[in-house]
Amino acid sequence: MKKDIQNDAKLLEEFPGTTKEEWRQAAEKLLKGAPFDKVMTRQTPEGIRLEPIFNRDILEGLPGTRTRPGFDGFLRGTSAAGYRSAMWEIAQEMPYGTPDEFNEATLSDLMKGQDSLNILLDIATLRGLNPDAAQVGQVAGCGLSLASLKDIQKAFKGIMPEAVSFHFRAGLAGIAVGGLFFTWLNYQGVDKTKVKGSLGMDPFAVLAASGKLPCALSHLLHEQAVLAKYCLQDAPGMQSVGVSVMPYHQAGASSVQELGAGLATGAAYLHAMIERGVEVDDAAKQIRFSFSIGSNFFMEIAKLRAARVLWARIVESFGGSSEAQKITMHARTGLYNKTQKDPYVNMLRTTTESLSAVIAGIDSLCVGNFDETIRSPGDFSRRISRNTQVILQEECELTQVVDPAGGSWTVEWLTNQVAEKSWSFFQEIERKGGIEVALKSEFLHKEIATTAEANEKLLNQRRTSLVGTNVYPNIEEQSLDATLPDYREIRNKRIEEVSLDRAHLLDDTLRLIDNALNRIYKLGTESLFPSIMEAYRLGATLGEISEVIRPNMDYSESIRPLPAVRLASKYEAMRNASDAFTKANGEAPTIFLCNLGPLRRHKIRADFTKGFFEAGGFKIISPQGFETPEAAVEALEASHAGIVVVCGTDDDYTELFGVYAKALKAAFPQIMIVLAGYPGENEEKFRAEGMDDYIFIKSNNYEVNRRYLEGLDVF
Repeated sequence: MKKDIQNDAKLLEEFPGTTKEEWRQAAEKLLKGAPFDKVMTRQTPEGIRLEPIFNRDILEGLPGTRTRPGFDGFLRGTSAAGYRSAMWEIAQEMPYGTPDEFNEATLSDLMKGQDSLNILLDIATLRGLNPDAAQVGQVAGCGLSLASLKDIQKAFKGIMPEAVSFHFRAGLAGIAVGGLFFTWLNYQGVDKTKVKGSLGMDPFAVLAASGKLPCALSHLLHEQAVLAKYCLQDAPGMQSVGVSVMPYHQAGASSVQELGAGLATGAAYLHAMIERGVEVDDAAKQIRFSFSIGSNFFMEIAKLRAARVLWARIVESFGGSSEAQKITMHARTGLYNKTQKDPYVNMLRTTTESLSAVIAGIDSLCVGNFDETIRSPGDFSRRISRNTQVILQEECELTQVVDPAGGSWTVEWLTNQVAEKSWSFFQEIERKGGIEVALKSEFLHKEIATTAEANEKLLNQRRTSLVGTNVYPNIEEQSLDATLPDYREIRNKRIEEVSLDRAHLLDDTLRLIDNALNRIYKLGTESLFPSIMEAYRLGATLGEISEVIRPNMDYSESIRPLPAVRLASKYEAMRNASDAFTKANGEAPTIFLCNLGPLRRHKIRADFTKGFFEAGGFKIISPQGFETPEAAVEALEASHAGIVVVCGTDDDYTELFGVYAKALKAAFPQIMIVLAGYPGENEEKFRAEGMDDYIFIKSNNYEVNRRYLEGLDVF
C-alpha cells in the first residue's frame, strides 16, 4: 500500500495539472483569433452565462458544499435516504374520456409498472357541468368525464385505494371532485386516513391558462381553504392544493420565470389559507408543486434543486417548521419542445427530461407520450413512456445513490445561479402585488413573451435545434394517423348514461337529494362535506353539487390568457403546406442545386443548403458537380424547379458564378437564383450577374423558407 502511494505521488509529479489560465491560452490558440467569450461561452434564456469548463474553485462559498440530503434547506433532497427509502411514483396520465376506457387502460398499466394514478379531468367536469350542459369537445375533452358516483365507480373498478396514490388535477373543481372521490372511498369502506394523493385545486393556474374564472377569486380561495381543512382532518394523506407552473412553461417561460411564478403562487396560497384559519405548517403540507421539464438537461436539474431551497425559505418566513418546509414535487415532461414531425424523436426528448427530473429528486413523474401532440395514446406509446421510468428505476441504479448530482461543480454552481435569479424574479412579482396582480397587469405576459420571442428567434436562425424540425428533417416520413375521439358521439353517450341513472331514481330518493342540496346551499362552504357525500351517495350529479356551491356564476372579470404554444408549430405549418401542395400538384416544391465542380468543392455548401430548405418541406435535387453551364441548364430543365441555389467555394463564385447565372437566366428568365454562402464585398457584383438572394449560416431559416414557399404559391 505504501509503495502504491509513493508511485501515485511520483506519477503526479511527472504529469502536473494544468491551470485554468494555461487551458484558456491553449483554447484561444485553437480559436485562431476568434473572441473566446463569444465562441466558448453561451447566454441562456435565464440570463446565465455558461462557461465551457468548470473547476473546483467555483464551489467556494456555494451552499451545496456544506449541506447533506434531508437537512440544511433541503438543497440535496427532503429525505436523508433519497430514493433508497422510497422510489418516486410512476404517475402516468390516462387521457381517456369515458370511465370504462379509463378503467381498462389504468388496470392494464397498473399491472405493468405504474403505481400512481394521475387523473386528468375533462373540461366539463373542471367547469362543474353535467354532460348535457356542456358543449361538444368539453365532454371527454382533455380528460375523464365524471358526473356521478356511478362514473367514478366504473373508472376505479378493481383498484385498491390503499395500494396506489390518486392525483387529481381538479383545477377549480376541488370541492366537487374531492367530495365525489371521498364518497367513493366511503362506498368502498376504506379508511380515508390511509389513502394518499392530491386534488390539485389551483385557481391561479386556471386563470393564467384560460383567462377567466367562474366566480370571484376570493371565493375560490375560500373553497380551497375549506377543502384543505377537510383533508387535514379526515384524509391527511391527501394534499388539496396544487401549484402548476405548466401554463408558464407552455407560454415559453425560462426556468427562472417558471420557478419564480410558481413560488409566488405557492406564497399566495399559503397566505390565503393562513388568513382563513389554517395553521402555517398544515397549509404548507397541503401544497403540491407540478413542474414541466424542458430539454436543457442541467438547467432542469438546477431548477428543481433550487425549488426545494427557495420554497423552504418562503415557508420559514411564514413561521413554518423545518418539516413543513419540505416541498412535494411532481414533474411532467413539457410540451413546449415536442413536435408533430418526426414524432419518434419525442421519445428521446422525454428520456433525457425524465432523467434530469429523477436526478433532481422529484416525488412523482409523468412521461408524456411521444405522439401526444397528434393523437390519443395507444398501448405502444403508453408502454414506451411508462417503461422509460421503469428502466430508470430498475436498470440505471440511480436509486442507489442519494442525490447523484450533488457535488458536481457544474450542477452546484448552476443551482445557485438559478436560485438567486429565481428568488429575484419572485421578489419582483411580490413587489408588483403578488401573482394575482402580476397576471392581471400582464407583467408576467410581457416578461415571458420576451423570452419566448428570443427562443423563437434562435430556432428560426437554427442557433437552437429541434431535430426533425429545423435540423435533420425527415422529408420522406409518413405522418401518424391522427386518431382523435368522436367527441359528439361521446357526449351523446354520456348524456344518455347520466339520464338513465337519473331516471332509475325513486321519487323518495329525489326528494332526499333535494334536501341534501338545500343543506349544502344553506351551509355555504362550511362543514358541507357530509352533505355533499350524502347527496352523491343518493345519486346527485357533479353539476348539481357545483351549482349549489357556487349559486352565482356570472362573474365576468377576465384577463388575457397566456398563450399555449409549441416551438415547432410554425415550422410544422410550413411542412403541412408543402405536403398539401405536393398532394394537389403531384410534385413537391422543388429546389435545384447548381453544384460547381467536383464533390470536394461543393459538398459542404450543398449539404448545408439541403438541410436548410428541407426544413420547409422542399424537395432538393442535388446533381453531381457541373463542368459547363450548358449541362446545368439541361439538368435544371428536367428538374421543373422554380429556384436554383449555386453551391461551390468562394473562389468558384468569383470565377464562375456570373457565367452560370447568366446561362441559367437566359434559359429561364423567371428562375430565382440563390447563392449558398455570404457574398461579402462581392454582393453588388453577384447581383449584377443574376443573384436574387443568398443564404448563409446567419440567415433566418424560417423566414427564408416561408418567403420562398410563398413565391411558389405554396401558401
